[in-house]
Amino acid sequence: MTKISLPRKRQVGHLTLMRQSRDISLAEYHTLTYEEQLNLIHQARGKEKYDLIINAQHIEKLVPKLHPQELYLTINELGAEYSTELLMLASPEQLTTFLDLDCWDDDNLSPILSLHWLELLLSTGEEKICQLARQMEPEVLALFLKKHLVITRGLEAYDDENADNAKRLEGIYDIEYSSENAAKIIGAILNIWQGREQQSYLLIMEMIRSENLSILEEEVYQARSNRLLDLGIIPALEAKGMYSTIDPATFTPGGKDNFNLEADSLQHPAALLACAAPASLLAEVLSAGIDHGAACELMFLANRKMSADSIDIAEPDAVAQTFQSTYDMLNLSLEFLAGTDSEKAHQIFNNTYLLSLFQLGYSLIKKPQEQAEKIRHSQFYHFLDYPELLFIDSLLQSPPVFYREMTDVQSNHPHPIISMDDLGFIDQRISQVQALEILFKETLSFDLSQTALNKEEAPSLSGIFLTAVANQLLGKDFAPTPLTSDDLPVLKEKTFNGHQMNNDFSKNLLKSMQTLAPDCVFFIPFCLDLWDDIFQNLDNHPTEYAIDSVLLMTS
Repeated sequence: MTKISLPRKRQVGHLTLMRQSRDISLAEYHTLTYEEQLNLIHQARGKEKYDLIINAQHIEKLVPKLHPQELYLTINELGAEYSTELLMLASPEQLTTFLDLDCWDDDNLSPILSLHWLELLLSTGEEKICQLARQMEPEVLALFLKKHLVITRGLEAYDDENADNAKRLEGIYDIEYSSENAAKIIGAILNIWQGREQQSYLLIMEMIRSENLSILEEEVYQARSNRLLDLGIIPALEAKGMYSTIDPATFTPGGKDNFNLEADSLQHPAALLACAAPASLLAEVLSAGIDHGAACELMFLANRKMSADSIDIAEPDAVAQTFQSTYDMLNLSLEFLAGTDSEKAHQIFNNTYLLSLFQLGYSLIKKPQEQAEKIRHSQFYHFLDYPELLFIDSLLQSPPVFYREMTDVQSNHPHPIISMDDLGFIDQRISQVQALEILFKETLSFDLSQTALNKEEAPSLSGIFLTAVANQLLGKDFAPTPLTSDDLPVLKEKTFNGHQMNNDFSKNLLKSMQTLAPDCVFFIPFCLDLWDDIFQNLDNHPTEYAIDSVLLMTS
């Protein structure tokens, strides 16, 4: 018996947080209710979603219920091979959305993409082509055709006694096409309309003749903008306003009107919302369930972010990343406002515009980002060791992440900023970098500009510091004066017992830093690891290794 793969679900409210597939028979799938089949379709992706759609009962009723962006993503993920059947089942409104999303370069209709989509629509068959002529906006169809043809003569030719109607065959209009491919595709569409949808055909053709191309394109573009606005997709320049900063200390939640009124005519965006996983407090809020209006508001917010960030909404992975980043920002805001109180967080989520919560989360991250940006543009930045460099650089990515050094419980990969604990760690690390700058520039008064010598790259802080430590061990001043290769055996003898670093050396270095700059004690374990690494390898690489790794040397 034919089997299809179904996602086994674990849900938080309307969101699927984990997907594990299993195979069931087609007969078992058909025993599910319409709503159960629809829910399973929302949770699937790609070919799995396609199989569920094609094998669903009442398929002609089900497909128009899918959010147009959900269907659009599926078609792009599958490719042309599987697109025809889905396009045949899509409503004219869904198809209009596909054209709105895929065929425009700013405010200009793309000739290449518009012809490509006309070819896709032609592949759906005569019935669908006729439905589009009756139900799709005639201005849209007229513009798509006018981009590829010119009507040189029309109905008035029949009133011209000198017209050579014999050459007109059965056509009503004389048409010049922009290319052979356009003539083939559009000619086939017009033949269908002329034979089966004459009233709509004449309306569209006369619109092509009478309308100026630039004016028609502007009118259709404005109508397109309004349609996309109904989905929460707005121009990039306007969308970037979501990154306005607000003062977290004075932020007051509440003030939201009923968003359900704006969502009444929209399909539920369940599948799109489920492409990412909310964390901690937001997950608890969503586990209680959200209504259709809140789901659409979440969708609007993510669409706004995709517009602001110039994200290709035809790319499933990019869309999923945008939703994840949006959820992370909202969770951060809820934790800031409600702590761990899920009931309070739920009230805030329901009573506050999600755009305002997003701006709050963005503002919370913006402050440490500005501090990191200041460090990045300073001379001091070029002397940082790789843990601090990775931390600063990661924080300035888009979206921002933070780098945490590897421990027994933490990996050293960048982590998304999703909680107040994360912000606390970030604040601590920025304070540590600032403390290092004070240590080297003020407390130790090292002239960092003189330590680079003739090297192409500036030495790191650890190299400068350990060189000063080495000089002190050699009975010289505590300063980053370059060493020689002859100094290395002496330093190893003073700081190692055989192959083990001397405990007294480690303890004394920690103790000295606790006295000199308590906020920089974190720096010592990293330096000790480097020191150990240098001298453990000294026997195998006596000079080159030391020069190429840490210590400042003249030879």
